[in-house]
Amino acid sequence: MATADLIAAPSTGAVAGAEEQLPVRTNTTNQSVAQQEQQQQQNDGPAPFDIVRTYRAMLASDPDLTMPMAAIESLIEVLHATPSSTAMETVEVVKKEKAKLIASSPNPLPILAGADLFEQFLLRSLRGQTAAGTSGGSTDRVLSFEETREHLLHNQQLFARRAKEARDSIAVWGSKRVVDGRVVLTVGGSRVVNKILLHAAATNPGKYFKVIYVLDGSPRSASSVAALREAGIEVETISPAKVAYVLSNQSQINVVLVGTEVVMLNGGVISRMGTCQLAYLTKQVPGSLKRFYVAAETHKIVRKTPLADPMVIQLGVNQKDISKFANLGIDSSSINDDVLAEENEVDYTKPELIDGIITEQGIKTPDQIWQLTEDYI
Repeated sequence: MATADLIAAPSTGAVAGAEEQLPVRTNTTNQSVAQQEQQQQQNDGPAPFDIVRTYRAMLASDPDLTMPMAAIESLIEVLHATPSSTAMETVEVVKKEKAKLIASSPNPLPILAGADLFEQFLLRSLRGQTAAGTSGGSTDRVLSFEETREHLLHNQQLFARRAKEARDSIAVWGSKRVVDGRVVLTVGGSRVVNKILLHAAATNPGKYFKVIYVLDGSPRSASSVAALREAGIEVETISPAKVAYVLSNQSQINVVLVGTEVVMLNGGVISRMGTCQLAYLTKQVPGSLKRFYVAAETHKIVRKTPLADPMVIQLGVNQKDISKFANLGIDSSSINDDVLAEENEVDYTKPELIDGIITEQGIKTPDQIWQLTEDYI
């Protein structure tokens, strides 16, 4: 996320780095997950902090929470659960817990996006202290690492709204691509895509558009369709087998709009299996002016750049590798838990197939994505 969306340090006169903010959601209670676990431990006996359990509990308790956001919040919970220590000891603890969290997921890229952002914030705080200690002439007060740590712990609820505000901003930008009298094709049950479509309908009562929704069998897709219809949007559902036929024969489709799990530094995206296929089909319609857009919060940017057009397993995703025909005769029910289930598999869509990425900072071309990370790398 750009500088405007990183965790803001409290202002005390001129405070260096005060514009930085991390995207963290509101804790609807007055207690952190770590504090709640401590209360439970008083009843059930002591138990060590488990970042993987914390991360999964956060995702299960809030359907609107993204995986990068859950990773950031889990690492803040590490600070809740870890006794006060030196700056470098705290950073080492964060690195260790980050590694545990990444190792726990067959698709670590969303976790990596959030965890890297949080780690960069901590390291930047340290660099700010070092610079302040050697500059001598600056009148700006730089927060000590302990002050930064305490700010994270005691003001978590103040930072929380940033990520959901980002989704609201994306809805404003994305609704500009929803044209009166045209059709939007989408798939995947993306929360941010639904936000765009609902915003377009609510803020422009005179704008009449339709949606073609590809039902991929996921519960989120069905609930998304229900929400759109409840808002008065006309929605036609189709099966994945009809996508090429519909794209070729429905001339009113002008936008294909999808969400994503992560955005790579080169502007490619890792998303639900079939996204790449949909992008290819969109580009192959003869004489078409259809545009393929991806909607994503900037905290989903992972600081990795594929060297070519990779298989996702080369990027660290653990899912079945069909390139070697190694899975012939294997019952899907026997696949290990640490391998992505087929319904959760992902693919890579290269930037050349993407017309624009809709972020809270505006609609960016894929080659502009790296600029959104300049401020905190």
